[in-house]
Amino acid sequence: MERPSLSDLDPDLMNPKRFLIATLLYVMGPRTMADLVRALGLTWGDLDSNLRRLRDRGFVELRKVLTLKGPRTVAVLTEKGLEEYERLVESLRKLLSSLSSSAHGGR
Repeated sequence: MERPSLSDLDPDLMNPKRFLIATLLYVMGPRTMADLVRALGLTWGDLDSNLRRLRDRGFVELRKVLTLKGPRTVAVLTEKGLEEYERLVESLRKLLSSLSSSAHGGR
């Protein structure tokens, strides 16, 4: 099994806040910005700057939707975001598995 290197991991998705945003969108599906702020405990500014970074990389799409409470912005993982997130998680699994094997003498 080829062992991935830390330098091979996407630096934008490896950012802890962006990783949490991507994970929540991956697991829960599209969410409003208010949902993300509440779920992740981020400030509005922090969420906005991290979503903008993910959007600029093509990982997230921001959509305006009308609700009974008025207009809201919804974040959605794009196909590229979904693929990159799954690639990152698989690389992390391989890295952790190889580190675990090394630490236990290859068992």
